[in-house]
Amino acid sequence: MSTSSDQQRLVSYKTRFGKGVLIWRDGLLVAHAMPGTLPGKHAVILPGIPATSATAMIPRSRMGEHEERLAGRLEAYFAGERIEFPLAELSLDSDLWTPFQREVATALAAISYGRTISYAELAEAAGHPGAQRAVGNFMAANPFPVLIPCHRVLPASGAPGNFAAGRDWKVRLLGLESRPVAVEQC
Repeated sequence: MSTSSDQQRLVSYKTRFGKGVLIWRDGLLVAHAMPGTLPGKHAVILPGIPATSATAMIPRSRMGEHEERLAGRLEAYFAGERIEFPLAELSLDSDLWTPFQREVATALAAISYGRTISYAELAEAAGHPGAQRAVGNFMAANPFPVLIPCHRVLPASGAPGNFAAGRDWKVRLLGLESRPVAVEQC
């Protein structure tokens, strides 16, 4: 997939909500920008990653097998298909995370499609009972939304709570997974 002269790859996929972007570096996924968020106020900005533009995207014909498979799975997910993203199959650059963040990401990835849990339940599942605030801080900076499904974590009140790509996106994702959140809770 990557060569020494092509260390960073921007791969787009299409949905009814706009284009999403997968950002790869040295064969590892370093970020996922939600459909329709680039460019915009919720764009993914990482050190060393230039601003993305349509001209910088890798055409489908030049995608590696793993890149194309993940892009296709995301397209299916946003079309309403029940798609899981097993952590072991994602080739994420987990060196971006501390050991605590890896534990939270692993616990997040275990939340199945259509299921929601509270921040407290996630902290406990990650082996850090009482660390809801730290868990929330990690999720606010999650570079892999949907893939590491932080949208499936709700405050104890059942309201949608915050989401890096915006609360509307969180409500939309929960609706895609047949877990609609009442508008008055927003």
